[in-house]
Amino acid sequence: MQRFSMKRVYFLNNLQVRDTNRNRILNFLYSNDRATKQNIAEALRLSMPTVSLILKDFEKRGLVTKSGTLKSSGGRKPMTNSLDYGARLSCGIEITQKHLRFVIIDLGENVLYYKRTRQFFRSEDTYFQTLADNLTEFLNESHVDPNKLLGIGIAVPGLVNPASDILEYSPTLHVKNLPIDSMKKYLPYPVQVDNEANLAGFAEIWKMDETKNAVYLSINKGVGGAIITNNQLYSGANGHSGEFGHMTIVRDGLPCSCGKKGCFEAYCSTKVLTEPNFDDIEGFFDALETENQHCRQKWETYLDYLSTGINNIRIIFDSDIIIGGEISQYIQKYSDVLVNKLRLINSFGGAPDYLHFSRFNDKASAIGAALLHINSFLNS
Repeated sequence: MQRFSMKRVYFLNNLQVRDTNRNRILNFLYSNDRATKQNIAEALRLSMPTVSLILKDFEKRGLVTKSGTLKSSGGRKPMTNSLDYGARLSCGIEITQKHLRFVIIDLGENVLYYKRTRQFFRSEDTYFQTLADNLTEFLNESHVDPNKLLGIGIAVPGLVNPASDILEYSPTLHVKNLPIDSMKKYLPYPVQVDNEANLAGFAEIWKMDETKNAVYLSINKGVGGAIITNNQLYSGANGHSGEFGHMTIVRDGLPCSCGKKGCFEAYCSTKVLTEPNFDDIEGFFDALETENQHCRQKWETYLDYLSTGINNIRIIFDSDIIIGGEISQYIQKYSDVLVNKLRLINSFGGAPDYLHFSRFNDKASAIGAALLHINSFLNS
C-alpha cells in the first residue's frame, strides 16, 4: 500500500513537470516567433527530446505550425515553429448603462470581430436572457468555430468581489450586491467577470513590454482606472484601487453618482459633456467641430478639471498615464490643449511626456475581458 502511494506521488510529480514545461514552451513561442527546437531547448534549459515531444503534441492540437527553415551551418536546415494565434479564440463583452460591446480576439490579441448594440441595463433576469441572445447572434454572425472558443469574459463598471462572487457596487448601473451568477446563468461557456477599467488596463499592457509601471484612466459615463506595477495589476487591499473617479477635486462640489460631492467623475465623465443636449459623445464632438460656443466653453472647463485630475494622479504615482474609454478617440485631436494645461500645473516642470492614449479606444474593456481566458490558457 505504501509503495503504491509513493508511485502515485512520483507519477503526479512527473505530470506537474510536464505541464509546467508545456506552459513554458507555449509562452516562449508567444514571445518568440519562428523558434527552432534548439532555440527553445537552450532558452528554457530543456532536453531536445522533451521539446520535441511537447511540440509534436502542440502540432496535433493545432496550436503550433512549422513556419519555415533557417540557413544551415552544415547538415539539415533547422525547422522553425510558430504559435498559431487563430488556434484558440476568446470573446469579451462589456456591459454599460446603455450598450453592449462584443469582441472576439485570437491568442495574439488581434480583434477579429466587433459589435456594439444598444441595450439599456436592467438588473432583471430578462436582461441577462437578452444578453445571452445577443451573444448567440454575435457568434453566429461571426461564424466562430465553437470548438476554438475558450470562453466569455465580461467587463462591468463597478467593484467586483471575487471572493463572494458579487458585483458589490456600480453607481453607473445603479446596482448593489448583484450576484455574478445572474450574469452567467444563460451563457453556455466558461465565464469570468471583472471591473471594466482593470480589464482595459490589462488589455493596454498585454504587449507593452517596455512599460512596466503605468496608470490607466478610463473615462466613460463613469470614471475609473487601473494601476499597473511591474506589468501586474495592483488591486489594493480590498480590490478598490484605481477608483480615481471618486477622488475629491472640488470640496463640497457637484454631486456624484456615488452620493458624495466634488468627485472627479462629477466633473469629467462623458455625461458632463453630453447631458442634457446630446444622446452620445459623438454628438457633442460633432457640435464642437461646428464652433458651437456653448460646447466650446463646456469643453474648455472640462479640460481644466481633467488636467487637475491627471496632474494629481501623476504626482502620486510618477508613472505613465494612459487615457482610455469613450473619450480617448476624441480627445487625441485636442491633446495639445490638454498638454499645455498640464504643463502649467506641473509642479516639477518639463513637458508632460508621460501622457498616452489608448490603443483600443472604447474596445479596450471588452478586449481585456476576452484576455482573461487567453491568460488562463497560456498559464494554466
